[in-house]
Parts: sequence; C-alpha cells; structure tokens
Amino acid sequence: MATLRMVVSTSKRAAPLVSEALFRAGAQGLEERADGRSRTTLVAYAEQRASLQRIWNKARRELARVLETGELPQVTFERDAVERWKTAWTEHLKPVALTKRLWLSPITSALPPLTRQQRVLVYRAALAFGDGDHPTTRLAARAIEQHYRRAPGGALLDIGAGTGVLSFVALASGAKRALGTDVDAAAVEAAAENARLNGFDRSARFVHSTVRIAGQFDLAVVNIELRPLLGVLAKLPLAARRAPELLVTGFLESQLAEVTGAVQKAGFGVRRRSREQGWVLLAASSESE
Repeated sequence: MATLRMVVSTSKRAAPLVSEALFRAGAQGLEERADGRSRTTLVAYAEQRASLQRIWNKARRELARVLETGELPQVTFERDAVERWKTAWTEHLKPVALTKRLWLSPITSALPPLTRQQRVLVYRAALAFGDGDHPTTRLAARAIEQHYRRAPGGALLDIGAGTGVLSFVALASGAKRALGTDVDAAAVEAAAENARLNGFDRSARFVHSTVRIAGQFDLAVVNIELRPLLGVLAKLPLAARRAPELLVTGFLESQLAEVTGAVQKAGFGVRRRSREQGWVLLAASSESE
C-alpha cells in the first residue's frame, strides 16, 4: 500500500504562519525540517492526494491574505511507503537545548558535550511525539525552569502534555510532582514510558484529559494549538483555576489579543509576555491572589 506526502518549502520567516495555516487546514503529524539557513521544509502525509490537495487549497487561501506574493511556499506532492511516514520524521531527530541547563534527546542519539550543570532529558521517538525543537516548547521550558528554581517543591499541572517534556523540565528544576493530561491516549502512554526512562515514574503521572483532576498545583501550563487552546481556557479545570500561576503558549503574536482575552476570562491577569520567532508565551497570575 502507498501514501502521499505534500512537501512545502518556505522561508524561515514565513514558516510559523505556513505551519499554522496547514494545521488549521487539517494537516496532521506535520514534519518540519531545516533546509539551509533561509528555508524550512514542512511535510504532511495522507493516503489520498485529494486529502492533501484540500488541505493545501484551504491553507493557500489563508496564506494569500497574510503573506506577500514572493513569500508564498513552493509545494510538491510525492509518493511514499504507507508505513514510512509514521516514523520517517524520527530519522531527523537530534538533541536540542530546551534551556541553558536542560537538553532533550532521543535515546538513539549521541549526546552533545555537557557541563556539570547541564542535564539531558531523554525520550523514545513515537508518532505521538514531537522533538521539543519548537519555540513554544523552549518558551515554556524556560519559564517552568525559572519558576521551580526560584520556588522548588511545588507541583505542575501540564495540560496537553504530549511528550511529557514540560513535566520533566519541572521535576528536573525542583518540582516535587507533575501531572500531565492529553486528549491522545497514545501520547499518555508514551509520556509515561518517557517518565520511566528519566527516573520520574514516581513523581510524574499522565492521564487522559477526560479524567477528573484532583489536588493542588502551584503552576499550570497549556502549550497547544490556538483552537484547542481557546477551548481549554474556556473550560479550564478547577485545579488549574486554583493554581496561583498559569503559563499559556502555542500561539502566534498576531493571535495575542484573542488569547489574552481568554486568559482574563479564565480569571487570570497577564503579568509577563515572552516572544521567540513570532510565537508568544503569557505568564499570568490568579486574580484572587
């Protein structure tokens, strides 16, 4: 059996907008590769060309409104083995720096030279996982590390945990425990496996997002795409609402006003904004504090 892949070549500057447009159009498991210093390649997969064509047609209409003509991506469609696309992106995985102190690495990769102050968090590559090399992951990791190095001993609630990496950052920075939730059962299973790989199986727990969350948390973090992010903020679990601090990321600077309004409606006041490559993180405090 065969499948098709859509290969989208774009400038690094336009890549965040192109990626967002493809996700909005329905692309799943989007693979991102650096293509020299000035270009980025994005790859989406499907079993039928018609599916990929619909995704591209929808994304192209959105991009035509927000990008200059010279920045519009170049697109090709290629045939590939149906099973290969599920793991092809893992061949490009490599260790990445989450913060100055913490690295994230697949267990199959050679580790970079480290100082005594640095630590590597490892993971087993799986379809449900990204590689941590995204601006929002770094933004969230730096904020979580700073929080728990300043005030160790607390507990993190990680909504949309995916890889589990943000929970691991919290535990490696001084948190006593972490609870992660995700809508994808495969992600929950994979995150639990990675907790064992890092020795966090007693302090980190991962559950499906339908499970009722209990307990107290001093920090909650949400790092997911815009539409599900707004849905989460509109129905934020009680345990998250009771947390004195909230971190929100996964959105572009052009979406800042919309997300800020949703954070405020959830009962939090924004006290700091951080930016990287067009992506934004909001650090907010509970208004009851």
